[in-house]
Amino acid sequence: MREIDVKQITDVVEKLCIEANEHLPEDVKCAIKNCRACEDGEIAKGVLDNIIENFEIADNECVPICQDTGMACVFLEIGQDVQMLSMKEFAADMTKDI
Repeated sequence: MREIDVKQITDVVEKLCIEANEHLPEDVKCAIKNCRACEDGEIAKGVLDNIIENFEIADNECVPICQDTGMACVFLEIGQDVQMLSMKEFAADMTKDI
């Protein structure tokens, strides 16, 4: 059986989380820019301009892209005794000590 060092997994997950929060894929950026080029409405143009400015700043300064949908949370258990929980069970487990 192959063994993988936990540090390797942690490092890769960390890198991927940062990448996903700081840089949009090029096809997504192109799609947003194409939508902006085709848009007639002034308000919609302004919103798309803000979105483009936002992802450009995030790319250039390596900071998270501003989103109003909240923050991504990752819960990871590593070990031999991992139990899968439903979302309802997980929420109950997270709040039992509150």
